[in-house]
Amino acid sequence: MRHYIKIATILIGMATGLQAQTPPIQPKIQETPLPPRVEIAAPANRPADVPNRPLTADEAAAIALYHQPSISTARAAAEAAQGRVGQVRAGLLPSLNAGTSYTNTAISPSTSSGGPVGTASSSGYQVTANIRQLVFDFSHTRDLVNQAAAQHTAANANIGKVQADVVFQVKQAFYAYAQNQRLASVNEANLRNQQSHLASAQARLDAGLGLPADVVRAETAIANATFNLSLARNNASVAAVKLAQLMGIDPRTPIETADAGEPRSSGVNDLNALVDTALKQRPEMQQLQSTLQAASFGVKAAKTGDNPSIGATVGWLQRGSAFPPDKNSLTYGVSLQWTPFDAGLTKGRIKEAQANLQTQQSAYEAQIQAIVSEVSQAYLNMITAEQRIKTSDAEVANAEEGLRLTDGRYISGLGTFLDVLDAQTALLTAKTNRVNAQSAVDQARAAMARAVGKF
Repeated sequence: MRHYIKIATILIGMATGLQAQTPPIQPKIQETPLPPRVEIAAPANRPADVPNRPLTADEAAAIALYHQPSISTARAAAEAAQGRVGQVRAGLLPSLNAGTSYTNTAISPSTSSGGPVGTASSSGYQVTANIRQLVFDFSHTRDLVNQAAAQHTAANANIGKVQADVVFQVKQAFYAYAQNQRLASVNEANLRNQQSHLASAQARLDAGLGLPADVVRAETAIANATFNLSLARNNASVAAVKLAQLMGIDPRTPIETADAGEPRSSGVNDLNALVDTALKQRPEMQQLQSTLQAASFGVKAAKTGDNPSIGATVGWLQRGSAFPPDKNSLTYGVSLQWTPFDAGLTKGRIKEAQANLQTQQSAYEAQIQAIVSEVSQAYLNMITAEQRIKTSDAEVANAEEGLRLTDGRYISGLGTFLDVLDAQTALLTAKTNRVNAQSAVDQARAAMARAVGKF
């Protein structure tokens, strides 16, 4: 046995001496250049309410509430609904019509047995004023007013819905942009580590202890890291453009995100309480309640469409050849309008109104189910996302320690370079998971706030 050990020792010594005398083989590698950042030029005019500093998600949402065109559209729709209320309510109030006229009548010349007769003419002025007031129509007009008023309330609730949607969309885009920025930083750190691994592999090769293949693998890893970094930077730039667009400002406006996450809403541990809060606060529920009420008044108005209506009128008339006229007259009276047979028009309107009411009732019930489902899903997603944070923290810590140990073993000649690359890949994956987990928490909390009607 000692004989074999001695022979092995001699062979190892000879191999070591031969390796020390033979210069290492330098591999043919192509270095990977790092492309510069791709940036777009900022607009000439920066919005005055967009500060030149990092923004929080709430600040970005506040800017969107001011600039987003969809909110202006919703407000315009509410103003139009308010105008329709005034139009219908006018039927309940007195109406005054006034006018004046001047007439001149010329009589053509005529002949008779006694000879021609001269031209005759007459002229005069007339001033009129009429007041009309609806007296009774079986509440038909009042039901129409109530219907329009409920529609106006629904339009106002729709403003809240649009605002809540805008805030939610902006926050989701904000945290997606922050996520892509963090991923770019993670890939920058990965590239620096890969460059450090290349230096270690080259140093071992120059000392005659490493393999040329390790240098090639290191350079290949750098190329892959560079590619991923360029992709991550582009994703961040695209996310910034999308965020600016949702904020309602020029998409070229540069935006920086503050390092602050979405706060956790209070009272989110009781799902049933969250559902009750959502059913009370969600603008969709308020909108549908008003729309359902409007449909109910629409049915009432349709049923009285062919009923008689009674109105009172008062008129004043002045006539005379001079102005102002000197002959006055006053008229007053009561009118009755009734269409006992309308060829099925009222019947058709009633049927349509009842169908609209049934549609709104179904939509109301469907919205309740949708809100309960949305709150439940947001609750589950938020709790799960918060749990992932702790798991990802442990994953990053273990991956960093694994890379430290593996890198040390390689430098001391006890490990392989493939182990180093695998450990670096594991660290990249762990840090990426950590960034994604934090973004998932922020987005889930924002979704929870939207689900319960807070914005």
